[in-house]
Amino acid sequence: MSENLHEHHDCDCGCEHEAEKMTLVLDDDSEMTCDVLGIFESGENEYIALLPEDDEDVLIYRYIEADNEEGFELQNIESDEEYDMVEDSFYELFYEDEDLDDELADELEDEE
Repeated sequence: MSENLHEHHDCDCGCEHEAEKMTLVLDDDSEMTCDVLGIFESGENEYIALLPEDDEDVLIYRYIEADNEEGFELQNIESDEEYDMVEDSFYELFYEDEDLDDELADELEDEE
């Protein structure tokens, strides 16, 4: 996967900021541009939540910062148990303070 991460400014000042973007190179060598929703901890690891352009499905990967060089690595989440734990953490962090409308709340429940 390609690394293309820009610094993100998140504030409530009312000004417009460009969303942080990341370009993923997929197994078939096609590229997918995603908005970075955030990096968060769950359990002992860090994860990154990505929203592909023109899609509603959030992608979540294990996020590992490089030790001695700039950059990071994204890893697939292999086990269902780990994914369920991370998905719960994602919803708690990103939807805890927001008022979800009934339709979105129903969609989230249907995905579980």
